[in-house]
Amino acid sequence: MSIEPIGFLVLLLGMLSMLNGARFAITALCMSTLLGAAAALQLPALGGSSIQPSHLLVLFLVMTALLRPVQTQATLSTLAYPGPGFWFACYILFSVVSSFFLPRIFAGATLVYSSARDASGMMSTVAAPLAPGSSNLSQSVYLLGDLACFAVVAGFARLGYARFIAQQLIVASLVCFAFALIDIATFQIGQSQLLDIIRNANYTMHTAEAIHGFKRIVGPFPEASIYGAVALAYFAFTLMLWLERVESRMAGLATLFIVPTIVLCTSTTAYVAGAFVVCMFMLFCLKRLIGGPATTPHLTFLAITLFFIPCAIIALSLVPDAWDSVSGLLATTVSDKLQSQSGEERTAWNTLALIAFVDTATFGAGLGTVRASSFIAALLSNVGLTGTLLFVAFVYSLIRASGRYKFGDRETHAIGNAAVMASFAQIGSAAISGSGTDLGLLFSTTAGLAAGCLAKPYIPRHRTARSAANRRSLEASASLMRAPMGSAR
Repeated sequence: MSIEPIGFLVLLLGMLSMLNGARFAITALCMSTLLGAAAALQLPALGGSSIQPSHLLVLFLVMTALLRPVQTQATLSTLAYPGPGFWFACYILFSVVSSFFLPRIFAGATLVYSSARDASGMMSTVAAPLAPGSSNLSQSVYLLGDLACFAVVAGFARLGYARFIAQQLIVASLVCFAFALIDIATFQIGQSQLLDIIRNANYTMHTAEAIHGFKRIVGPFPEASIYGAVALAYFAFTLMLWLERVESRMAGLATLFIVPTIVLCTSTTAYVAGAFVVCMFMLFCLKRLIGGPATTPHLTFLAITLFFIPCAIIALSLVPDAWDSVSGLLATTVSDKLQSQSGEERTAWNTLALIAFVDTATFGAGLGTVRASSFIAALLSNVGLTGTLLFVAFVYSLIRASGRYKFGDRETHAIGNAAVMASFAQIGSAAISGSGTDLGLLFSTTAGLAAGCLAKPYIPRHRTARSAANRRSLEASASLMRAPMGSAR
């Protein structure tokens, strides 16, 4: 194991998190999720795996909560039945168990594209017989980190940190936009190596590619599709807050900034999933318009999507050069994507993944065994029908929690709904191009925030006991005052 220069900074932030508490730890975690191409630690013994700063900080996030009994209690309470945390924990624990047993039970039963990396960090491009690999262990560690992040964030939200977490996610979206600008600027001046300090992970980097004159925006991530998926999640989160008038000025500014980077990132994932997200918000706003209460932001969003965007497209068609560039970009990234070499490779991955699902009698090949190009295919081929149903139960429990929220705090409910929308945006992006079952720490953060906001606020046990004792004392005093003087003697 070797520690990268950025790793020492992460270790320092982790120590400060334990000393300064939840707010500092949350801020560090939200900012670190942006460093998707960075490595804090390198693990040559595990096939050249890289440990990202965010995954290393999760360890300190957990320790921050464990050092404070109330936060520990709140964290554990988020995993109770029948809440979303219970189903998320069941899904992850089942996945971890499957990573050990299923690759050995079904070894050689089918051909798969493995998720394991070689010493150079490259994945195999040749199908091979199903067998255990280093990715079984690494993916298990990542998923356990996701569960820990989910539980701690949900616990903090139940303790009243929901607004602060939302603010940090808004700031992270602005930083994401700033990274996009830096990426474009360094590419234009031919100095892309300036970002190598945050692009040191053992991944294949696609940081200097262009399509039809448009630079593929990658920001602090290895490729445009990952940047597009993350930016789309921030868009969904900030847009929902703006619609619900929670931190509306800051959220509206973040939404306004992040939209152009999604449009210009040239990512098929961002475009297709973005259409899905916009349709979700249109249905939400129409529901508010019909059933109420609709506000000015809801009407503004409907006007933009139903009137101004079509008018802008018509106006763009009147400028031949601009129209040719945009139509060529859309043709390359959307309509012609499946005919490209990348599209054919990804189709082959999904085909073998679904074949593996059938060849393993729907049990799956085990977490981290099969590489796919869709989160749905990855779920079915790795954790089988049981793991897929557990994840569906988790998603359903989030939706149900939002519909049954009855604690009266409009702002907390709005933050919870914004986090649900951001989580759905990430699931939608992963369903298009996700290679595995790990949705990442940003998903765990937004899903944990949603679960914490949509649950009953956590009241510490010692506070409850103290309140009960005070109440008994007051009742005893009141009864003594009401008693006759004779009975008092």
